[in-house]
Amino acid sequence: MTQLNRRRFLSSGIATAGGGVLGALGLSGIADAAPGGTTGTAGTAGTAATQGAHLPRIDSHEITSGWTFTAADGTTPPGDQVASAQRIAGLKPAVVPGTPLTSMIANGEYPDPLYGHIVTDAVPDTLKDTDYWYRVAFPVPRLVPGQRFWLQFDGINYLGTIWLNGTRVGTIEGAFKRGVFDVTDIIAKADGTAHLAVLIGKLDYADPPALPSYASGVTRGGRNGGETGITLKNGPTFFCTAGWDWLPTIPDRDLGIWQPVTWSTTGQIRLTDVHVDPTLSADLSTADIAIGLTLDSAFGSPRSVVVRGTLDGREFTRTVTVPAGASTVTVTSQDIAGLRLNRPKLWWPNGYGDPHRYRLSIGVESGGQVHDERTVDFGVRRIEYTKPIQSQTGTPTDCLAITVNNQPIMVMGGNWGLDEALKRIPRERLREQVWLHSEANLNLIRNWNGQSSTEDFYEACDEFGILVWQDFFCSTEGPAPANVTRDLDNIRDCIVRFRNHPSVLLWCGGNEGPPPQPLVDGLDALVAELDPKRASLTSSAGDTGKNPIGGYSSGGPYHWVTPSTHFGLNDGTHWPPFHNEVGSYSIPTLEFIKKMIPEASWEHPDDSWADRDVNGNGGNGGGAGYLQLTAERYGELQNLPDFARKSQLMNYECIKAIYEAHAANMESASPGKPYPRTGVIMWMTNPAQPSFVWQMYTHDLEAHSSFYAVQHACRRVNVILNSKTYDVVVANHTRAAVRGTIAVTLYDLDGKAFDNTSWRVGGAAASDHTVIGNLATQLNGAPSDVAFVRLSFKDAHGAELVRNFYWIENPDRAAGFLSLNDVAPAAVSVVADVKHGRDSIELTAEVENIGKAVALMVHLQVYDTRTGERILPATFDDNYLNLVGGESSTVRVRLDTGQVRDHKDIGVRIDGWKIDQRASRLRGHGLAVTFNKAALSTQPPAKTFGG
Repeated sequence: MTQLNRRRFLSSGIATAGGGVLGALGLSGIADAAPGGTTGTAGTAGTAATQGAHLPRIDSHEITSGWTFTAADGTTPPGDQVASAQRIAGLKPAVVPGTPLTSMIANGEYPDPLYGHIVTDAVPDTLKDTDYWYRVAFPVPRLVPGQRFWLQFDGINYLGTIWLNGTRVGTIEGAFKRGVFDVTDIIAKADGTAHLAVLIGKLDYADPPALPSYASGVTRGGRNGGETGITLKNGPTFFCTAGWDWLPTIPDRDLGIWQPVTWSTTGQIRLTDVHVDPTLSADLSTADIAIGLTLDSAFGSPRSVVVRGTLDGREFTRTVTVPAGASTVTVTSQDIAGLRLNRPKLWWPNGYGDPHRYRLSIGVESGGQVHDERTVDFGVRRIEYTKPIQSQTGTPTDCLAITVNNQPIMVMGGNWGLDEALKRIPRERLREQVWLHSEANLNLIRNWNGQSSTEDFYEACDEFGILVWQDFFCSTEGPAPANVTRDLDNIRDCIVRFRNHPSVLLWCGGNEGPPPQPLVDGLDALVAELDPKRASLTSSAGDTGKNPIGGYSSGGPYHWVTPSTHFGLNDGTHWPPFHNEVGSYSIPTLEFIKKMIPEASWEHPDDSWADRDVNGNGGNGGGAGYLQLTAERYGELQNLPDFARKSQLMNYECIKAIYEAHAANMESASPGKPYPRTGVIMWMTNPAQPSFVWQMYTHDLEAHSSFYAVQHACRRVNVILNSKTYDVVVANHTRAAVRGTIAVTLYDLDGKAFDNTSWRVGGAAASDHTVIGNLATQLNGAPSDVAFVRLSFKDAHGAELVRNFYWIENPDRAAGFLSLNDVAPAAVSVVADVKHGRDSIELTAEVENIGKAVALMVHLQVYDTRTGERILPATFDDNYLNLVGGESSTVRVRLDTGQVRDHKDIGVRIDGWKIDQRASRLRGHGLAVTFNKAALSTQPPAKTFGG
């Protein structure tokens, strides 16, 4: 029978979700998990362990296929029978890792509820009201004396009871705690096959579904977390699935085995944890590595063992005595000279240097036998968390201000609420999402309430230099966790599990308000015990612990406001300096809007729009208010393409200002401005579902204008126009002062230059902002109510460091941008080429404005010319281009071999604010270049949108 590889299924499933087909599961038999087979991540150990005739050691094998499941409705036999070869009626194929709903979608029971449906209409909310049995059989090796067999669960939601070959093995409580079980005695009698059964227990507390209502203008039911918020009493679970202002109610509440299940073997001694703790000297010249080993010995008495490892190409050994049972051993550079690194390569946040990682391999052996081994990747970096800034009382306060490796870091971050609504998050998809953050020039992700805590997530953040603000499982949107012990057990395991990752910046108790005092005290004690070099914050709203860190808060705004509002809020006169939640509407492209809501709703906003978050948190008067605001600013909305087109400008100007306003006031205080900015984290950057709000790319990983707004605003050297004061500011995040010339040209609505200004920059300070000049007079003299502003900063050799572009209201007669509807369409030339590599192809497009009118927000998409579908993910290194007459830009995008294989006929299509298709010239070498006629069809004979 057909068996399904979970990672391949989920990767392809996301790509085709808009079409309503996620895949199919056939009936399956015994899982393919034989030693050395293809299911796991490795075969037998590749060192001395494979050479020993008496004690073979087998590394982790993931059990991915052969799983079945059923609701535990009272007719299912007890666990000792489910965990056997006995035939059980009613079992259906299961996706593991995955949730019950994921399996039901794969089995064709329900459509993908996130595309073309209201979730609670497409899937009954009763899925949360039952426990679930999962079952699998897998081959196991014949154990030899001294060999131990381990079964590991990396994450279940919410309560798990484990049975193996008729025997109850143990339990797991909470979604973020691992379960590791020594099942040697059971496997020794297994005769080659293990029968595993897992009973997934439902949540202790659950609300009914929170239903969408477009007419209400607010989030589902007017509150987050369900009708009463009681879901939060569960503590460590995906409580946002009860329904939030960015997520519909998920009918199964993401129950299930959501992380991998693996097995492995060791000798008598197991390495249960390896803690790598680097200490980098103040001058960055040396790093001393301390290694803490937690051991579990099955020997009945103390045993002399050799700790053997390699670091940076150097081998080391140390003999220690290990007692019976659990113990810890620490080795340092004082014990082993090879644990001191001279002139170490450092791990840097994105945009400041290479995020280098070292690899430590370490094992324990005795009597010529390797009992266990681990490999740990870690980074060397030095973090300082605060600097004194004048507080509201006039006295200096230790404020949150990050310095890494002696380099001040202006935090430019994004909030993740949940990696994916149904936890369909294979490693490839998650890595792509983190990569998009690095490409957008961000340097931090806040893992909101810990909802996206996986090894894959941290590995990707390590790789791309993304710092992580790690929340835990408490929010002010409902009652406190009922079981403090369970909560702290999950927190403990997360700290131990993820503390080796250099990306982890700090630990935080929860969201927007302090958890109950026992949790505050417990978190502080755990961090002091397990990871004392990292900061521990009480909550995202403030710190009440010992030696508290100040100067940060949440609080929005979460809706669309003018760019000048953001510059006014962040001009150095408002407390606090660090803002970890501020966001706006973020409307997708036309193509994605059509994918995510039913066709009957395209032109008529309704509850389907509300299920895709268009009401946000009620700001702007909800979805209807946002539509009215868009029409007032850019003109009456004629049809859906017109709404999508105007919304890209709304996205761009507001979201760009969120980051630019902070960068333009970073680091240094000035007279009358005592509160310089130290960081901003946008709410949100990653969407858990198809959405109209709070994102910089869409659920299918298409980067729309919000992404490029972030990318352009967060450049490490930037020249910024402050839309409140009209100052021109250099924001320099780098370690060296920058010099050169800033050229400013202002254009009228016809694209004609009406003013030119230039300033010499003698040295814009490192890690700081520098005001260079002011354009208020020139803008007041603009010949029309809207002006275009082009800024170019070139170094002393004439090389352009950065280019920036704005459409700005005339300060004397601010009236929005209705007059943009009257500008002449732009003529563009687009010449595209394709270059084939060994494992990818690169598309290059030369885009030039060949007319006089400004080419505003020129947008390119890669698509399949046979089907018309977008090819995703495919992110150009620049997009939504703004070009004055005669100006050009070259943009690139890379497609991998799988995309090329799946899409034989690739093209690039063009749209923008207003394009003269007749006067434009399109040419492709090896691919088609066309206009996106659907997106450009913004003037129907009669208005069709709304009502």
